Amino acid sequence: MNKYVYLLLPVFITSCASVGAVIDGGKDLSMSVVDSTIKTASNITNAALDDVSSVVDTVGDSVGNVIDTVVEEIDEQTNELQKPEEDKQEK
Repeated sequence: MNKYVYLLLPVFITSCASVGAVIDGGKDLSMSVVDSTIKTASNITNAALDDVSSVVDTVGDSVGNVIDTVVEEIDEQTNELQKPEEDKQEK
């Protein structure tokens, strides 16, 4: 009987090692998938935020330029309106 146990012992040891290798492989695979998914989501989020910030900067610059133009036009028009009043006061 002891002979049979000694013959089957290497089979069980090999089986345990195989099961351990499969478990480790499964862990590595799942962690790789999780890491890849997180990194991909992070890259997509960063790219989207960069695009949004670029659009906001562009819109902000455009609106700023429009406001500057409007302010200049209003200033010119008020200057034109003030000139006749000054001319009247001189006379």
